[in-house]
Amino acid sequence: MTHLSRTTLINVLAKVKPETPRAMFEALSDKALDAEFRAVTAEYNEQASQLMSVSY
Repeated sequence: MTHLSRTTLINVLAKVKPETPRAMFEALSDKALDAEFRAVTAEYNEQASQLMSVSY
């Protein structure tokens, strides 16, 4: 993982999970950081799907 992409992932995770100390994200391995990002993305995708399925 390049430094830029790792920094970008850490910045995004720190914004969407402000209750989690930034140092925790910085301490994760590249693989764990990617997994955390994918988990957050999946959660947001699920929320978006639920909102889109609401009947008007």
